[in-house]
Amino acid sequence: MSVLDLEDMAAWCLRQRWLGYTEDDPAWQRREFFPQLIEMYQSERPKELERERRKAEERDRQQELDRQRRESTRAAAYHVWLMRDMREWGRENGYAIGTRGRIPRKVIEAYKEAKGL
Repeated sequence: MSVLDLEDMAAWCLRQRWLGYTEDDPAWQRREFFPQLIEMYQSERPKELERERRKAEERDRQQELDRQRRESTRAAAYHVWLMRDMREWGRENGYAIGTRGRIPRKVIEAYKEAKGL
């Protein structure tokens, strides 16, 4: 390992507060803890990387669920609007349509033809 790698490991372990040293400690200045540091880094850093990977996967999964939820909400709102618009259009154009239930096929076809869908 190069000195730079050791410095990076030292900074990483310092952030984790594993060694109990601060940058003002004489042991920190003399770098007496490097053997202990290397052992801790090699044993703990892979675990930390795995936790970060799992968190990222969970975050991605949650974002995908949120996207799907938004899309289905939009689709449902559009469907409600379309059915309401078809019923209003049908009544305005002389078709007998109830306020609920199935819209007759002839109304749907006439609506699509009139709206260019």
